[in-house]
Amino acid sequence: MSSQRHFLPFGLAATLLLAACATADRPSVAVDAARPGTEQQKPARPPLSTGRPGAGKPTPFADDEAARTVYFASGEVTVDIQGLEVLRQNAQKLKEDPQLIVVLVGHTDNLGSPAYNLAVADRRTEAVSERLRSLGVPRNQIRRLPLGSEESSKQKCDSEACRHSMRRVDLVYERR
Repeated sequence: MSSQRHFLPFGLAATLLLAACATADRPSVAVDAARPGTEQQKPARPPLSTGRPGAGKPTPFADDEAARTVYFASGEVTVDIQGLEVLRQNAQKLKEDPQLIVVLVGHTDNLGSPAYNLAVADRRTEAVSERLRSLGVPRNQIRRLPLGSEESSKQKCDSEACRHSMRRVDLVYERR
């Protein structure tokens, strides 16, 4: 009887842990409505914030996805002129609010091997991080999350325009 009492807390903890792992959120996929009759899909976007307690202030550019996204050419890791302007605006918001943290989420298109795409995504998040740092953003406000083709490899995307939308670094904001 006493041995059963010792195993009960462990069994309960294991059950709760497994239940928490089984409820992971999956990103949704939006259908491309820009062209009637197409079945291609656009990549799902990460959430705007983590919803942590104390996140009462709105995050920068919450309603303007384009102002939080840096796009790249195929195989490129260099931030272009349009990307630099996006980063200037975001750097200003980060410098104004030291409680903000930006997570740089790196994506690639669905071409290439998973290992290659992960390396490209890592180099893209590194390039964006370095640009933000050069614009005066403190290192402790920047996190990097290269995903590569983790999401895009599951999506049907046959056009260059669709693939271009996949080659990006999203700036996702959190509060400390």
